[in-house]
Amino acid sequence: MKYAFLIIGISLLCSCSDSFINHDLEFEKTGDCSDYNRSIKMISNMNGDRYEFFCCMDDGFNGKDYQVLRTGDSILVSFPKNASQKQALYKLKLDMNAKPKYSLIMIDDRKINIVPAEK
Repeated sequence: MKYAFLIIGISLLCSCSDSFINHDLEFEKTGDCSDYNRSIKMISNMNGDRYEFFCCMDDGFNGKDYQVLRTGDSILVSFPKNASQKQALYKLKLDMNAKPKYSLIMIDDRKINIVPAEK
């Protein structure tokens, strides 16, 4: 009987997980930054959220030089920009999965409030 309590206790401790942020970025260079759509398309499913958008960034962007930070119930995504480098337009797909869920995401200077779906 004492082993049953030990196994249950260890199982409960192991099942508790800390908060996390998993993200993956796909990018494609599409041209110059003369005129582009600043809207963001969001697709949600059980595995997280996907954000599809265009962003004007350094011409040599390699897909690794971006930051994802969590502050409270918000996620901040920022892409580096060097004013002295040539800028190019990129089409980005950002997959985001976070625990606990977030209610706001900032992608560069664009703010998106996340509203949970009605059940």
